[in-house]
This record gives sequence, C-alpha cells and structure tokens, in this order.
Amino acid sequence: MKSAHQIAFLNLVFIIINSFWIIIIDTKKIYGFSIYDTFFNNWSYLTPHIDTFNIWKIITVTLALTAVLYCLVLKREYDEDLPLAQKIEKSGNWMILNQLLLGLSMVLKLNNYLVLAYLFTIGTFYSLVKLNYIFKIRDDKNPSFVHVFTRTSLGFYSGWYVYLLGFNGIPTLGRLLKQPSDQPLFFYLSLLFVISSFSYILYKAVLCNLPAILVGYSAGILGAYYYNINSNKEDIYHLIMRYTFLIALIITIVTVLYLIFKRRKILMALE
Repeated sequence: MKSAHQIAFLNLVFIIINSFWIIIIDTKKIYGFSIYDTFFNNWSYLTPHIDTFNIWKIITVTLALTAVLYCLVLKREYDEDLPLAQKIEKSGNWMILNQLLLGLSMVLKLNNYLVLAYLFTIGTFYSLVKLNYIFKIRDDKNPSFVHVFTRTSLGFYSGWYVYLLGFNGIPTLGRLLKQPSDQPLFFYLSLLFVISSFSYILYKAVLCNLPAILVGYSAGILGAYYYNINSNKEDIYHLIMRYTFLIALIITIVTVLYLIFKRRKILMALE
C-alpha cells in the first residue's frame, strides 16, 4: 500500500499547487486580467455569470479532501483497504496529468490561444473520464464513505467540465471561422449543445445514480441563465436560450430529488 499512499500524497500536492496557481493567475497578478475577462471578450450564448466560476473552489476542495481521505485510510494498511489501494495504483499519474493539463489550458486561455487551449481542455476531459472509469463511479452499491466521497467529487467535476466543453468550444469555433459568436449559426450550435449534453448528463446521472454529475453541469446552466436574464436582451435567440436553460434547471431539480430518494432506498436496503 506504500506506493498507493505515495500516489495519493502526490495527487494532493498537485491539486493544492494547481489551485494556488489558478487563484494567482485569476487575480490578475501575472497577466493583468482574469480568466473571466478572456471569456467575456469571447462571449457566446453559453457564457455564464462570473460568480459561476466559484465552482472551481468547491471542486478543488472536494478533490483535495478526497486525496486527504486516501492518505489517511491507506496509512492504516488494513486488508479491507486493499481494493482502494489497487484503484489508486491503477490510476497512476492520471490525476497529476489532469491537473497539469487543466492549468495549462487556463494559461493558454488567458493568453488568448483559444484553439490550443481547447485541445488541452479536451485532454483534461479525457484524463477525467479515465479517472471515473478507474474509480468506478458507476458503482452505487459500495456504501463506504471514501467511495461515496470519490463518486461525489469526480461526479461534480465531470458534470461541470462537460458544460465547460461547450462554453469554451463555441468561442473557439468562432475564432476558427473568424465569425462573432452572436451569429445565428452559433445560436443553433449552442442550443444543440445544451440539448445533447444535458440529455447525456441526465442519462449518466440516472445510470450512475449520482446527482453530483447533474448538479455540476447545472451550475453552468444556472450561471448562463442568470447572465441571460441580466443581459436585457429580448431578441428571439436570447429568449429561446433563456427558456431552454429554465427547462433544464426544472428537470434537474426534479431528477436530483428523485435520485436522492432512490439512493436513500438503496442504503436502507443494504443495512
């Protein structure tokens, strides 16, 4: 278990380093402007309110706490912790790679290299998918606190990142086509992304019995809805996006309540 403990500790170190790096660059101390300034200058119909980006603090804290839990549990060296140790050893450096790619993508965005930044964003998402597979977030039968916390932290991170793929992708496509993002083409692409990605997230949340995925994704939807209603724009494109966001939020609330009730029944059955 020593190697697994070392991996868990290194993951914790890199998560903390990356969080401080993001805080430093986002406070305009290096480049003179924040990450949101870049997003605002590359607006799309999916752009969320600036307060939405506080979600990174929640994601960082949950990931760091998960890594701390791993370190504490593996230090005991109990036989019952062997499956967790095997998962961590199998994960290798995927979390470290995930954090490195995430940090690099943000630096590239700040410097307005949107296309290259999006490639790193895709790489970050791929490493996140690998982590989800290794730590078996679909397994909702394991009642251990560590597993539940792992599922929650990775689910929350994954849901938000799916929204981020569209939010970053539309302006990147606009850069490639040399077209402003308020063109009808980008409205239709934004609408298509919300419908398809929300359907996917809804499916994954129900399949994994994991409301955290839906909550993470809907943080972006809520931020975009709030940004939309405060834009004071009443054209047909903004209205359609506004009501699409609202419908998605209503479905989210109903589904999350259903999944929580379903999870409660599963835990009661296991007792």
